[in-house]
Amino acid sequence: MRIFERLKLVCEERKWKLKDFSEVTGLPYRTAQGYLNGSREPNSEGLSIICEKANINLNWLVCGEGSVFKEESMDLSMNEIKLLSEFRKCNEIGKKVILVNCSAVSEIIEFKG
Repeated sequence: MRIFERLKLVCEERKWKLKDFSEVTGLPYRTAQGYLNGSREPNSEGLSIICEKANINLNWLVCGEGSVFKEESMDLSMNEIKLLSEFRKCNEIGKKVILVNCSAVSEIIEFKG
């Protein structure tokens, strides 16, 4: 099995369309399209980005060995994955802002609930 076939399996597992894969990984749409249709192979930087952002086991993606995902116990929704991806892009101040806002929203919901 080739890398693009493994990437397709991940997308099927997570119910991602091409646009979702592109957004989660931060790859340009055309690049993601090439990776998923097999017309392009990701270079080492592309592989690293895909595995980090999509939580894929690099050894599995390249060699087909080991588990598919780094942490199989994590069952995240598309919105959670996008939020985590955006969070990881932030500097420390941005991360604190996100955490403070999440806490504030949780308290409001809990108060009204």
